[in-house]
Amino acid sequence: MKTKLFYGWWIVAATNIICMLGYGTWLYSFGVFFKPMSEEFGWTRAMTSGAYALRSVEGGVASPIVGWAVDKYGARLLVIIGAIVAGGAFCLMPLIKSLMGFYLIYGIMLSAGMSAMLYLPAWTVIAKWFHRRLSLALALLSVGAGFGGIICAPLAAHMIHRFGWRSAFVVMGIFIWVVVIPLAFVIKERPEEMGLSPDGDPPAPPVADPALDAVGTPVSSAAQGSADYTLKEAVSSSAFWFLALAFFFQGMAHSTITVHTVPALTDAGIAPERAAISIGLLTLVSIIGRLAFGYLGDIFNKRYLFMVSYSLMGCGMLVLMNAKTMGMVWLFLFLFGVGFGGNIPLMPAIRAEYFGRKSLGKIQGFMDPVMMAAGATGPIWTGYIFDSTGSYRLAFMTIGLLTFLAAVAMFLSRPKRRAA
Repeated sequence: MKTKLFYGWWIVAATNIICMLGYGTWLYSFGVFFKPMSEEFGWTRAMTSGAYALRSVEGGVASPIVGWAVDKYGARLLVIIGAIVAGGAFCLMPLIKSLMGFYLIYGIMLSAGMSAMLYLPAWTVIAKWFHRRLSLALALLSVGAGFGGIICAPLAAHMIHRFGWRSAFVVMGIFIWVVVIPLAFVIKERPEEMGLSPDGDPPAPPVADPALDAVGTPVSSAAQGSADYTLKEAVSSSAFWFLALAFFFQGMAHSTITVHTVPALTDAGIAPERAAISIGLLTLVSIIGRLAFGYLGDIFNKRYLFMVSYSLMGCGMLVLMNAKTMGMVWLFLFLFGVGFGGNIPLMPAIRAEYFGRKSLGKIQGFMDPVMMAAGATGPIWTGYIFDSTGSYRLAFMTIGLLTFLAAVAMFLSRPKRRAA
């Protein structure tokens, strides 16, 4: 008899495609639009980076609201609202005539839509559908964003070359509406709504004494649900802040590479289309890390896996800083890509492991502002260093070293044992 596929995997597939399109157009294609827009309007690199930084600031402000709304109204509604707003923002981009307009539409409106549409609601709903196989489910979810880079960035570069950056933005907005809104209806908030249990496991037998299982064996505190932290309890723990600090340093590295890799490569004489493909290759390589670390996250201590992934990122940036041949560029792409990819599924998985699932949306939402500050700091500071020195070397070296500090912070983020 053929076993029916657990519905949670359909939710993983739908959110995977949503994140592929969202991150591919919004995040990984930003560097492709960087030079055409800055050259047309005469903006410096620090000024152009400001839109990406504002996107991170807005995400930090919106995340607590999105996290609260996901817990209260559900992920499906948030994804639909986010898609409507994000698609509209892309379609408004051709009307930009000033830096302020760029900041308002791309940095605020588009970012608000994407905050409601992407990882935070997806992470939260998947954490309700999977417990034992959570890291693997999150790894498969994150693969979509990785493919978004290899697909969307080169397509955006092609559209810019053929039709101009304004038309490219409009096409991306229409695709958001046409693809994301129908897929949102695949999302169901929790398995119990469909008479299912997390991971597709058989329902647990009723137990008279909540402290004992069916054969009289004491049940762990996690199984009783006492591992579910409130938002106040989570924020009061040292583990919360060490995790946030590690994510901050990692976020600086990722945002800097996302914004400045294409300009750095075109400065070296590489054609824009080929430079865009390098970002695509970076995200493609990151899929190795997403799947490998996601699988290992259900087996080994997640803290140690994080330390490995952050060390790979740091080594990658130091290689890029000294890259003088294409062989060194390929080495950078492999080291940074695998390391960056590895931490993506582990990030929500370790928060669910440390703090439980009951208030996970709010807890993730309140941690995100600390992380989003990194997205604002890294690109602007890197752009300023380039404008001042004419080189990315100092910025890449400094931010690369900070990823090693992220590994130290992760080592210190031991969760506090709670009494049953």
